[in-house]
Amino acid sequence: MAHSAAHERLAALSSHLARPTAPPPDWPGALAALEATFPAHQLSLDLATRQQHGQSWGSLLPPAPPAAVLHALATSDVVAVVRIATRFGIVLIPTGGRTALEGQFTPTRQAASGEVVLPRPTIHVSLSRMNRVLELHAQDFQAVVQPGVGWASLNAYLAERDGVKLFFPVDPAPGSEFGGMAGVAGSGTNAVGYGTLRAEWIQGMTVVLMDGSVIRTKGTNRARKSTTGFDTGRLFLGSEGTLGIITELTVRLAPSVPLKVALTSFPSVANAVTAVVDILGAGLTPTSLELLDGTSIRGLNLSKILPDELPEEPTVLMRFSNPSDEVNRASLETVAKIVERAGGRELRVAKNEQENDELWKARKSQYWSQQLLIGAGCRTLITDVCVPISRLAEFVARSEVLVQRSGLVAPIVAHIGDGNVHRAILWKGAEGETERPKEVEHLAKALVKLALELEGTCAGEHGIGLTKRKYLRAELGEGTVALMRTVKRALDPLNLLNPGKVLFPEGEEEWV
Repeated sequence: MAHSAAHERLAALSSHLARPTAPPPDWPGALAALEATFPAHQLSLDLATRQQHGQSWGSLLPPAPPAAVLHALATSDVVAVVRIATRFGIVLIPTGGRTALEGQFTPTRQAASGEVVLPRPTIHVSLSRMNRVLELHAQDFQAVVQPGVGWASLNAYLAERDGVKLFFPVDPAPGSEFGGMAGVAGSGTNAVGYGTLRAEWIQGMTVVLMDGSVIRTKGTNRARKSTTGFDTGRLFLGSEGTLGIITELTVRLAPSVPLKVALTSFPSVANAVTAVVDILGAGLTPTSLELLDGTSIRGLNLSKILPDELPEEPTVLMRFSNPSDEVNRASLETVAKIVERAGGRELRVAKNEQENDELWKARKSQYWSQQLLIGAGCRTLITDVCVPISRLAEFVARSEVLVQRSGLVAPIVAHIGDGNVHRAILWKGAEGETERPKEVEHLAKALVKLALELEGTCAGEHGIGLTKRKYLRAELGEGTVALMRTVKRALDPLNLLNPGKVLFPEGEEEWV
């Protein structure tokens, strides 16, 4: 009763914030305004560039070139294009490294034939040229960056500096840029030690809203902590470009300290999970705990990336980071005992930085080595769910049954330290294929349903985009979804900013 009443109140509030109607789309007027406002090198109208921006390589959704690509160079450019879009009724989609896997920057409406039907002309606002480190406050462990800066580029910049070595520890895909990383609130292999982007690694943002105003989520405040006002920055972390366009970010940095890499294998995933729980329970502080199943190891062995083959068994790679080699050594001695108790093989520890890099290649090469399991024409759908660690072994065992029933190959790469599992569903596709086979879609949906059954989430770190919208109500509940829609209406009343992402268009919901 209470839940229903709360939902009704939110629905009433959402109705009260009735959305004004966007003007009919006027592309000729918008194009004239764009050409009058921006120099030619910032405005791409050629088909090749538009096609490049309309293709989402990771999601296999039908390509859909935007009407134009605006290459923003400053916050003022974003303000200008927002005002043009609202005046002429044009959709805006912010883009960056375009590494998103869930259709975050592709259209929302498709005909039954698979052909894309765009209700309004679309401008992609590319932020990749906004790629400068604006400020570095080393003593405060902070940097101010533009959204087109990649985390790897920032770390390369920091590594060249004299003095205390700093780095940004959240490490998603190598091509990821800070704007997109904030958009999905991503993480990576270091999440067990450093957390996700929601864990205060983004300390403030400059955001352009759809009325053309510019806000700074923490004002002029650079203090490490503050209890002033609502945490407005959290609105935009994970909003996937649907609430505002981020043009600057203040990021927190960490000291760069020596790493030690080790790996071992186990007779089963259950044994591996037992070891990981004991490692974390012993008070040890690994920065990374990664699981590769036997199928992933088979692909790795086919790749010949490592100098010697590994047993084709569930394998855990781990990294420990401490300024003291003695502490790292003591930690790994404790880990070796835990691994032995859990039935694992002898712990293999890198002896130097070169061996660190060699062993870690087993993890970083997975996307490519897994494709060797299928060969030429391999297509990949990377799934992304997260379950409580206590349910991880059950998830893997039950998901293996689903994979066997499907007849597909779906090796596992998991951030085992936080329960985030990626099964890469592999199949041999045809050239130019833009639709997933039905058995691939069925398996992907079954994996999400299993994760939700085990008190997990449909999206561990890749976001919602188009492909995960159907699960929001099952995971979050109707009241929370209604609240999200109310926030969207308040910040984007004309529904022109990346519409249809995260939330279904109103009246078009297809819940599972």
